[in-house]
Amino acid sequence: MRFLNLSEGTTKESYIIKEIKTDNITKTRLQVLGVIKGTKIEILNKRINGSIIIKVRGTRLGIDKEISNSIYVEILHNERKKSNEDLKPCFYR
Repeated sequence: MRFLNLSEGTTKESYIIKEIKTDNITKTRLQVLGVIKGTKIEILNKRINGSIIIKVRGTRLGIDKEISNSIYVEILHNERKKSNEDLKPCFYR
């Protein structure tokens, strides 16, 4: 299965971190902030310059383009939002 770079993700979508491919100093810094393999994250905002604001464990973090390109994620399918297609019809007399 192919994973997405975090920078390829869309806003208001939840993801699970599958792998972090960066140098040890940056990886350690991310671990201290709670950004580790298996963690659920949500993209809150994407900037034109490539930086991303994410929600991790209830905290908002801003990361730059280089770091977001090194974080590989998978879409969290069971967390998707309900749309009108998911709603069952209700009939009244």
